[in-house]
Amino acid sequence: MNQHSVCAGVVAHNPVNGDVNVLIESLLVSSKWVVIVDNNSSDKRYLEGLVNHPSVRIICNNDNRGVSGGINQIIDYARHVKADFLAAFDHDTKISLDLVDALASNLERLLATGEAVAAIGPLVIDDYTNHTLPFIQFRLPLNTRYSLEQSPESDRLVECDFLISSGCLMSMKAIDDIGSMNEALFIDNVDLDWCFRASHKKYKVYGDFGSVIRQQIGSAYTQIPFTKAVIRYHDYNRIYYMTRNRVWLYRQQYVNRSWVVHDVCRLTCKFLYLLLFKRDRTVLLRRSVKGIIDSFAMRPYNSPSH
Repeated sequence: MNQHSVCAGVVAHNPVNGDVNVLIESLLVSSKWVVIVDNNSSDKRYLEGLVNHPSVRIICNNDNRGVSGGINQIIDYARHVKADFLAAFDHDTKISLDLVDALASNLERLLATGEAVAAIGPLVIDDYTNHTLPFIQFRLPLNTRYSLEQSPESDRLVECDFLISSGCLMSMKAIDDIGSMNEALFIDNVDLDWCFRASHKKYKVYGDFGSVIRQQIGSAYTQIPFTKAVIRYHDYNRIYYMTRNRVWLYRQQYVNRSWVVHDVCRLTCKFLYLLLFKRDRTVLLRRSVKGIIDSFAMRPYNSPSH
């Protein structure tokens, strides 16, 4: 039995099937409170059976506040009910019934050692490729990658530098110190930015090989010939935010410099590939250039008081 209370939240925008309802039902099994933030979906019928549920709080936004704005609304509610931990999810995430309990138990165990731990997250399986995303420590000349096959034999937990926001279980005390999500980022690299700020404040984040979620990464992909690597495609809007937010992150003092070196190379190679082989290369280039230009109008993150 976990000693800490958990507030779980789902950020939804136009969910296309019943997966979101399955996710919510799973969260209700192991979370004291469940918050659903609907970012102005055109069809809200998925909420009909939850309106009067005593453990569910529904927040319907009149406009799309993005992943960052939605998570911050969940954080605000978690503060209101004095939850100890917060778990955030995208509406298309698939989880097991015991996911939140397992993550909470492991986070409790880590905190009991006296370590400053901000968050713990599950292993992620990409629903498109069926590939497992490794836990990464950003290093030069090469990153350290921990795959399922390389998981520690004595413990299923590994310290890493980055967790995706969906499925991540965060300490509310850590959030109060580190700050909430940067709403200016809107959708892409929100989790990366928060993890960098956590590390800057000497917090650790851990990956849990014993917990697994399935999550769609991108909208399509292409396998690079003769390798296991894939290039994930995103819609034009996501290309804009990915470029803008990454270029902005490159200039922030708290960001891991090893990540910057690797990401500049990775992003350059990815866009060269897309521009050479994608038919809509002109639109991709325009969105990317606009993202780069707009990044210089963005201000440094300033955590709001609460």
